[in-house]
Amino acid sequence: KAFNPNDFFTTKRVEDVANSFEQLKKLDYQKVNLADEITKYNYEITSKEYVAFEFSDIKAYYAFEVDTIV
Repeated sequence: KAFNPNDFFTTKRVEDVANSFEQLKKLDYQKVNLADEITKYNYEITSKEYVAFEFSDIKAYYAFEVDTIV
């Protein structure tokens, strides 16, 4: 079978990060910037649709894609 780099690509979402770091679920994202908070855990939001301070509950951001900061 030929090498396919996409076989190693997995999409992570805000939901995955929130489930790994439960403390993120306790914050009010109309008061703190979600992008700043997940940066502390070496992730960044890559979805262009993300708008800071739009929703207070992290669940509203669950579908947004994130990438690992290397």
